Amino acid sequence: MAGLAGGLALAALLSAAASGASLPGRDGVVLYRKKCGGCHRPYAPSEIRPEKWQKVLPEMLIRAKLSPDESERIRRYLEPDIAPSHGADPSAR
Repeated sequence: MAGLAGGLALAALLSAAASGASLPGRDGVVLYRKKCGGCHRPYAPSEIRPEKWQKVLPEMLIRAKLSPDESERIRRYLEPDIAPSHGADPSAR
């Protein structure tokens, strides 16, 4: 029985690791994970091109029925990765 439980735990960890890039642990990650992860996998900010974030973020903030404070906190959480001048190569995403 212990082997089965260990196997299930390992499978869960592997599944979580394979589901995408890890979320940056900066201020706002808990709110982002809770609100955005309620409808879909909370994408790591770096997984999506800045241009796409700028297009979909306003719509997602409305769909998630966030308060103005929550919207601003999530926007600040994502901002280091979605600002066009953050220096990442957009073709890598």
